Amino acid sequence: MGLKRFAFVALALLAGCATPPPPEPGNAASKVLATGPIEEVAIGPMRMARENGFLTVSAQVSNTDTRNRTLYYRYLWMGPEGFPVAEADTWKSLTLYAGQTSFVPAIAPVPQAVDFRLEINTP
Repeated sequence: MGLKRFAFVALALLAGCATPPPPEPGNAASKVLATGPIEEVAIGPMRMARENGFLTVSAQVSNTDTRNRTLYYRYLWMGPEGFPVAEADTWKSLTLYAGQTSFVPAIAPVPQAVDFRLEINTP
């Protein structure tokens, strides 16, 4: 009986330590790269469109904290093979007030961009 109980507890601990599966390709979570801690900031829906041959993107960000937060972000532009097709954007900062929701828009610098990644960080 003791061996069965030990095996059950060991399996339960291993199941609790399992890493979550990676986000599905095309899912908004697969588009976000956290370069540091992301505290109290939620990433919402993302919109993509082509305008005059250039990829345009807008991502919703929300401050879920009761304090103001500064968010640093930049976009990376990818080609059809998944490799960068342009230099990464410069880091930009956005102040999100307590409970505020905002959008971070961008336009790809080259028409070859077909996908993007949003890098974010909160200090």
